[in-house]
Amino acid sequence: MAQHTLPLLFLNLGGEMLYILDQRLKAQKIPSDKARKVLNEIAGIMLNQRFLDELFKPQEVYNKGALRNLFHDLAHASIMRLNDASMGKLYDLMIMAVKQQVFFATEPKDLILITLNHLDNIRYLVSAASIHKQLDSAYFLVIKTYGQMSSGELQRLRYNILNFFQDIRVRVSIFLRQLIQNNDGSFKIPATTIIPYGNEIPGSIRVFGNDGCIADLLNFNPGGNYTVATEPGSTELRGTRHTALGSNMYDTTRTESSWDQPGLDSNAKWDSMEYNNASYREELNILLTQLLGNKHAATNTACGGANYDVIRLNLFEMQDDDRESTSMNQEERCVTNAVTSNEHSNTLHRIKSEMMIGEENADKQLTVLDLLDLA
Repeated sequence: MAQHTLPLLFLNLGGEMLYILDQRLKAQKIPSDKARKVLNEIAGIMLNQRFLDELFKPQEVYNKGALRNLFHDLAHASIMRLNDASMGKLYDLMIMAVKQQVFFATEPKDLILITLNHLDNIRYLVSAASIHKQLDSAYFLVIKTYGQMSSGELQRLRYNILNFFQDIRVRVSIFLRQLIQNNDGSFKIPATTIIPYGNEIPGSIRVFGNDGCIADLLNFNPGGNYTVATEPGSTELRGTRHTALGSNMYDTTRTESSWDQPGLDSNAKWDSMEYNNASYREELNILLTQLLGNKHAATNTACGGANYDVIRLNLFEMQDDDRESTSMNQEERCVTNAVTSNEHSNTLHRIKSEMMIGEENADKQLTVLDLLDLA
């Protein structure tokens, strides 16, 4: 089952990335046409048919560094540019969101429903008809690969994903507000949730006799408020998933109360059968690089080879308490520098100015697409 984990990781993490980018593009009042262009371009590369066909072949999961680099390249597959700090925070938030969803799954089948929820919600973020067709193709690949798996096989996939996320603990404000995350970054399952369809509410113990019949029935207080779902979540293309896991939690049309209980409602020829796992990973990287390179070249051509508008997105603005802390640290550094030599002080100030992220310095940085073209 470990060889079928990567597609689930990629589609779910990719969905979360699009959710976050959509929210920040709106928060920073980026013009709607440019924002839509960013989402369309990233989703188009992410759901490219050749790339998905290779992704769904049995293979081992990327290591954490390789997977992060994959999404770094994907995030820059448009006119948007992120600095290193924003990219790091973006990836951390993507990881913690998917970790929370998989951790809160109430039955193995939820793993499929979470992925389908991401595909469903991506459909609302993109406008190109061609990408909607790509989403349909991704749906059929998910159902073909995971739809016939037993509960035991799906549970093993869930364990593999949780093992991948095991040592990653980042505090997320929205989870802390919902009281589903501890201060150390670990999650806690709420005592109020919906039991999957076909199961019973905990609180009963049956004692069977030698004849196989129930000899005694004991009841106890389960310590929570549980209800049983009235119908199972649908895996149809336009079905009702009956779970909020995998939905866009940044959607402003969704009420805050609906998230209090998260359990309620991502030029080559391929000889697919003969490559080992290392070859699959290498081919995926090469294919994504080709797709990114082609996309960048097409954008330059469309713009007549001239400099085109670039959206420099700052995903997470500094909070007031962070600004105060930064100001205090700067004052302390000034006091320290005052007792050192003038040469040492000037050196520190020069280093500090080089570390400041300004628009002038940002314009001079090579983007990932430039690096790919140079390669």
